[in-house]
Amino acid sequence: MTKMTKAKTMRFVNPFNAQGPTNPKYYANREKLLLTFHRSVMAVSRSGGVTRPVNIAVMGGWGVGKTSTLLKFKDMIKNESEGARIFSACVPLSPNCCSDADTFFVYLMESIFREYESTVELPQRVVDFIREELNVFENWKISKVSMTPEIERREHSPPRGINFKETMIKFWEKLHAGGIQLAVVMLDDIHYALASRENAELLYDLRTVMQGLSASGAQFMFIITGPANLYPEMRDKAEPFTRLFERFDLEPFDIEGTRQLIEKPLEAEGIDLTIDDPVVEKIHQITDGHPYFLTVTMRDVLDEMNEGRLTIMEFKGICPALIEHFARLKFHDDLDRASDAEQELLFRMALAQQSEITPSELKGSSVTKLLDRLVKKELVVKVARGRYRLYNPLFREYLKNVRPLAE
Repeated sequence: MTKMTKAKTMRFVNPFNAQGPTNPKYYANREKLLLTFHRSVMAVSRSGGVTRPVNIAVMGGWGVGKTSTLLKFKDMIKNESEGARIFSACVPLSPNCCSDADTFFVYLMESIFREYESTVELPQRVVDFIREELNVFENWKISKVSMTPEIERREHSPPRGINFKETMIKFWEKLHAGGIQLAVVMLDDIHYALASRENAELLYDLRTVMQGLSASGAQFMFIITGPANLYPEMRDKAEPFTRLFERFDLEPFDIEGTRQLIEKPLEAEGIDLTIDDPVVEKIHQITDGHPYFLTVTMRDVLDEMNEGRLTIMEFKGICPALIEHFARLKFHDDLDRASDAEQELLFRMALAQQSEITPSELKGSSVTKLLDRLVKKELVVKVARGRYRLYNPLFREYLKNVRPLAE
């Protein structure tokens, strides 16, 4: 039995929020990933620059906690770096900022200077350097930017050259002279850099920059996030880009990870709620351990019951409303994204006796092609070669309820 023992908190406090990244103090599981990050940071800071940082790729599907992991890294830099002097910047990418190499590198440089966080106060020489470079961005517009871009002043002044790699090397020199031991650059949603053939060279250029920074002795750690299925494409288009990173795939939680996600927010906020073990097991079963579904489930639980003891019978009473809530939040839209033929296949998978199924068991024409399309839409998961399942048990239950309406 899981029991919260801290003092009771004010009723209606609900720390579970699925509409944004997880608060670092609620971050659950992922011990090996966090340990790799912490060890690398400590090794760089303690070796006097001899040990090189480990670049990390955090890959996974939607809602599994990629952005939350970056926030956890930033929190670790602030609270668990044992006095190490570290500069960090988290740069969220989007289709607009990755439209071409020119835009990408200027956006990246400006974001690093504008959206940094550091565990220590930056020396004046670093602040002056940042102000100088930001002034360039404010007063100059892009004329030609790439690995060695040229920009010109809006008032038709003579052009001036900017080189992303050289600027970052100078930036590191300022940081290092000010006692900074490591610079951590986090690029969230790296897949936008491969959104079209026109900007596919971004990763190739970024790879070259990263290698150049390392060769110069600059201590930059790069962390990227993106979908798990992106790795082959990155490898094909920018090899050896992927070899520059240690890859971690964020999978749905096992039962212990599920328990942590449930317990940590309750304990952190002193919520005196007892969750019976059979309830934890049932929540894990119906959500398949997916962090998004776990978080929504627990938010609904706390909206119904903020203290006392939650038994399996009481939880089963909450479940019908829970399915309806997920339908409003996500499942209706998921179904609408599927074509008529794809919807029919989804219904047949939901009504099958087994959760995992093969194309031959589904029968019909073009089944394999339909399944591949549904996998790309993240409505179906390819479990193994020739075996598929719906992406979540709750989605399966939703489809079972909708089926009579579709007939």
